Amino acid sequence: MAQTPMTGTLHERLGAAGAPLLDAVREHPFFAGLRDGSLPGGALLHFARQDADFLLPAYGRALARCAALAHDHDHALVLTRMAVGTLEARQAMALGYDLMAGELAADGDDSWRTRPADPATHAYTSFFGAASAGSLAEGVGALLPCSWFYLSVADDLRERHDPGGRYASWVSALHPGEDYREVLDGFLALVDDLGRSCSARELAGLERNFAIATRYEWSFVDAALRQLDWPIASMTS
Repeated sequence: MAQTPMTGTLHERLGAAGAPLLDAVREHPFFAGLRDGSLPGGALLHFARQDADFLLPAYGRALARCAALAHDHDHALVLTRMAVGTLEARQAMALGYDLMAGELAADGDDSWRTRPADPATHAYTSFFGAASAGSLAEGVGALLPCSWFYLSVADDLRERHDPGGRYASWVSALHPGEDYREVLDGFLALVDDLGRSCSARELAGLERNFAIATRYEWSFVDAALRQLDWPIASMTS
């Protein structure tokens, strides 16, 4: 990721630095296949399983931990609302992939339902937990790309997808709606507040974790396309 420039608000500086990674995520073959309908159904089910059963719960809990670290009441409110919204979205996502499973699963293969967190998901969710156990700035830096990239990708999918394609209904369901834009604006305002108030050390931690999380965003999508699994079977007792 490009070095964070020194002009503008913190979220503007982070946005400029993270733009190349966001472009790479939007143009990833996974989302290209979702737009034109060529994505294998198994890849979408892998994505939905990893997102609903692992990523979103970990993200919601990390937001709640950050809310507990916030000294500003407005910041705590923003983070708490996001935590609740994320966990509610997780329930909707789980219902959605269950309804689509019959259409997307190849040859009745239901192995995706019980597949554990893949290596990329495990790493990303562990990063959420570790960052949110530190300082508020470190936690916010780690969590920001997931929300920010999500809305940008969802907007792009809605604008560029094939309305007659296989996944048109999924693209519509994936978009969080216009209310989410207001939620994200509140999160970005919180980020800017931290940029004005946190120490140089805290700011460096926020920027470092933001850079790491942007890479995890790409890795999560890439793992879904490849339906990544662990290279060896899990140990049994």
